[in-house]
Amino acid sequence: MITDNIKVIKHSCVRIECGIVIYIDPFMVEGAPHDADLVLVTHPHFDHFSPPNIRKVAKQGTVVAGPYMLKRAKAVIGGCSLVPLSAGQKTNLCGINIEAVPAYNLKPARPHKRFLGWLGYVLDIGGEKVYITGDTDATPESKAVKCDVLMLPVGGSNYTMNAAEAADLANTIRPKTVIPIHYGALLGGRQAAQKFKDLVSPDIHTDIRPTVYSNAMVYAYSIAAAAIALLLVVYFALL
Repeated sequence: MITDNIKVIKHSCVRIECGIVIYIDPFMVEGAPHDADLVLVTHPHFDHFSPPNIRKVAKQGTVVAGPYMLKRAKAVIGGCSLVPLSAGQKTNLCGINIEAVPAYNLKPARPHKRFLGWLGYVLDIGGEKVYITGDTDATPESKAVKCDVLMLPVGGSNYTMNAAEAADLANTIRPKTVIPIHYGALLGGRQAAQKFKDLVSPDIHTDIRPTVYSNAMVYAYSIAAAAIALLLVVYFALL
C-alpha cells in the first residue's frame, strides 16, 4: 500500500517515497535532508509555500512545481527548476503522472479564491491514485476526482473545510483511505480529526497521523498578528 510510504511531517507537509521522493508543501521540516526529487506547492500562503523549507529538501536537479503565479519564484527557492501549472493540466514530472485540480473556497468569507489558480494534485503512483486537495472546499471539481488515497484539510477556522464538510467530500469521493491534514492549534483544534473520522463512512479507512498537530501554528499566527499590529501603530503614529 502506498500509505506505508506516505509521511505527514506537520500541518499539510507530506513526504511520499515511491522510487523518487516527493514533498507536497514542505513546512516545518527538521534538519536539511536535501532528498527531494519533486516538490509540489499548492498555493503561496506561508504554511504551504515556504522557500526556506524548500531549500532544506532540495538537491541538485530537484523539480519544483506549483500554481502559475509562482513562475517567478525561482530565485527564492534556491534556483531549482520551476514548472508553473494551471488547473486542469495533466503532466508527467520525474516519471509521475500528475493532474492539477483547482483548489478554492465556495464560501465568500474564506480566502482561497478560484481566480487565483491555486491547486491540489492527483498523483498516479504505481497504479494507485493519491489526491492531495490543497486548501479547498468541497467543490464540484474535487467531488469528481477518483482516488485510492485522499488527503484533505479538516481544520475549518474560515480557511478550509471543517470536519463535517471534509467528511462530506470523503464520503462523496469514497477512497480506500483518507488522511486528514491541516488541523490543530488555531485550525479546528486537536479534536478536529476525530470529529472528521466519526462522520466518515465506516467502510473508508480513516488514517489519523499524530504528526499533523502542531502548536507552531499558534506561534506563527501570533507573530503575524503582532507584525500587523506593529505596522498599524507605526502607520497611525506617522499620520
